[in-house]
Amino acid sequence: MSETLTVAARLGTNRFASDKQSHLTISDPNLCRTCTLQPCIAVCPAQVYHWDGDQIRISYENCLEVGACRIACHELGRQALAWRLPRGAHGVLYRQG
Repeated sequence: MSETLTVAARLGTNRFASDKQSHLTISDPNLCRTCTLQPCIAVCPAQVYHWDGDQIRISYENCLEVGACRIACHELGRQALAWRLPRGAHGVLYRQG
């Protein structure tokens, strides 16, 4: 019988080619500070967004490129997030597992 992998274990099989330049940016950090729902944090499966004191931090190296954060920020949040695909040859490489 095959073993069922958890989401965390499946995500651990992915490979990342990190860029030195983030493909995720915040237009105005004050918009994030006043955002009550903080939907980008709630919808991101890789926990890319987190608070460090009163600053929003982005661990773009872990991004799975789902794009849910962009939609959530623009539909439910303060429209502070600028999201684009990573530059060529960078980003996540999914593996079947």
